[in-house]
Amino acid sequence: MGRRRKRSGSGDPLDKAVGRLAETTGTMSGDKTLEAEGRATQRMGERKTYVVRTHADGGWKVQVEGASRATSVHKTKGEAVANAKELARSHQPSQLLVYKQNGTVQTEQTYG
Repeated sequence: MGRRRKRSGSGDPLDKAVGRLAETTGTMSGDKTLEAEGRATQRMGERKTYVVRTHADGGWKVQVEGASRATSVHKTKGEAVANAKELARSHQPSQLLVYKQNGTVQTEQTYG
């Protein structure tokens, strides 16, 4: 049984705000761990998520989460995953979610 994921989309303002607050608090208190966690949380808010799903007209599509149109459409899942990996690697920080035909998450990969 796979997992279904729902995210608020890339560039979540709450993640950015919490990250800035934690980083500032860590800096002011001298807590290097809190400062680093704040930077990581802030970057999560800047992360773009690429999704590989089945396309309505057949084949597989690569789409940025929250976008209304597909970035690309491919005949095979392998081609779509390869294209999505290339995009995710070149636009770090990013995340790749690959879905099965039944709509559950097959793999999840984070870059940067």
